Amino acid sequence: MDEVRKIKKQVLKFSFYGFLKNLRFFDPYLYLYFIQSGLEFAQIGLLLTVREVIIYVFEVPSGVLADRFGKKTELILSFAFYIVSFILFYLGDGFYDYVIAMVFFGFGEAFRSGTHKAMIMAYLDKKDIKDSKSKVYGKTRSFSLIGSTVSSLISIIFIITLPSLSWLFIIAIVPYILDMILILTYPKFLNERIDSRFVFKDFLKENVNAVKYVFSTRNIRSLLIGSASYNAGFKSIKDYIQPVIVSITLSVVIFTRFSAEDNTNMYLGFIYAVIYLISAYATFNSHKLVKYVSREKIISSMWILSGLSLMILGFYIDYLVAVLIVFLLLYVYLNIRKPLMIEKIGDAVDKEKRASVLSIESQFTSLLIAMFAPVLGLIADNYSIELMLTLVGITMSLIFIFSLRYKQKVSE
Repeated sequence: MDEVRKIKKQVLKFSFYGFLKNLRFFDPYLYLYFIQSGLEFAQIGLLLTVREVIIYVFEVPSGVLADRFGKKTELILSFAFYIVSFILFYLGDGFYDYVIAMVFFGFGEAFRSGTHKAMIMAYLDKKDIKDSKSKVYGKTRSFSLIGSTVSSLISIIFIITLPSLSWLFIIAIVPYILDMILILTYPKFLNERIDSRFVFKDFLKENVNAVKYVFSTRNIRSLLIGSASYNAGFKSIKDYIQPVIVSITLSVVIFTRFSAEDNTNMYLGFIYAVIYLISAYATFNSHKLVKYVSREKIISSMWILSGLSLMILGFYIDYLVAVLIVFLLLYVYLNIRKPLMIEKIGDAVDKEKRASVLSIESQFTSLLIAMFAPVLGLIADNYSIELMLTLVGITMSLIFIFSLRYKQKVSE
């Protein structure tokens, strides 16, 4: 009974880690912050590229470092990088200042991504809990999304009381310090090291072996490409809701005590809160869908659903209801798909290679975002956001069609 209590307590800690991590009060307003600083969409795309290039370069090494020096140690380091980036965003005043801040943010992402998922899987394996990976990961991710919901609502208070949006970066430091303290309370075995001695030759060899393992194993290779490309497509377009909502609602003033700009910022906070709350419900219950539809069908169908939704949005982007419904659906699709995809990758990969493989998945995602983000920004600047979204929708639909044909050929 005590052991069951300990397991539940640790799963709750995993969940609160995600809750605190997602208290990024600046998230609903990040694009607005950049636009107010005089940046164009292409420059914002370049900032994303800087972040993703850093992640791409350091992703696999970070996974190897997690295996060598301990996952807890690496997570603490990643949060230190985040805090430095928040301070630099607060102090920054223009594109090049934000580039430096993005470099440190990229370090935080590179050293964090994949590591906590690997810790959850390692814990479940240690406790011999074999059939609950998607359920546990779904629960922890739902807490992350609840954190985003709470963050969006609290940020509304901050934006109408603080002097500028830049203060949101400083306030976000507090939950990140709390998360560092929480990580220190994780069991010691989650900080186990494969080899505590650092030899650059061995370090390089492990990097190469991790990449070889992924790309020489057909099943794992296809899983990682599918996961990374979908995530990259979503991350490249998700924050365009901010300028779209602003353009639609700028003349709509519901809260007469506040300015039109404050009203728009409040709408964004409420909208993100609703999106995250419904997404939390979707991700928490995603494992239940497998009772009715196969995991493979759920994962693959999200391509065509996302593609069709984006094409519809391209034609109805001036209608607030259409914008809200489509962006909500996109978040729901992602948060149903992601826990199932993580479970599938975890089942397919050798236990001792999970941190490195999940880091490679995140690295490949970063490479794709680094390629797509500036191009999408240029299309949005020189043509329109609706054309850009329509093209992404067409691409996702074509990927679904081609993947179906490929599977048919393989099965024949």
